[in-house]
Amino acid sequence: MRQKEKLLLIGSVLLVISTFIFFKSTRIYSWGFYRIWSSVSTGGILIALTILDLVLLIATQHKITKILLPVLIGLIVLSIVLGTQLRFHGSLLDLFLMLVPAAVGAGLMLRSLLMKQEGEQ
Repeated sequence: MRQKEKLLLIGSVLLVISTFIFFKSTRIYSWGFYRIWSSVSTGGILIALTILDLVLLIATQHKITKILLPVLIGLIVLSIVLGTQLRFHGSLLDLFLMLVPAAVGAGLMLRSLLMKQEGEQ
């Protein structure tokens, strides 16, 4: 096994284990659509725009509607993620011990991906 594959494997293992432990230590207390101001929810607006875009995509097959549909779906997912309230159960040291291996694993994976192939100049 070459050094590049070893770094990628070690980085992947560190990242997966650290992410699993981090998610095991968090609790979701509420989720929903992100609210811009205290009462305006972006979810209804984005869902209406997505349905309108889907209808226009089926009716016209226009290039803009093909580009806009994945963007709107991504914004809906982002709105749900931003509206989710997560709480971490543990100390700051626990959080530090979970995030450092994830950072090291991501760094090792990035380093292995940026390494040149053996034999290339």
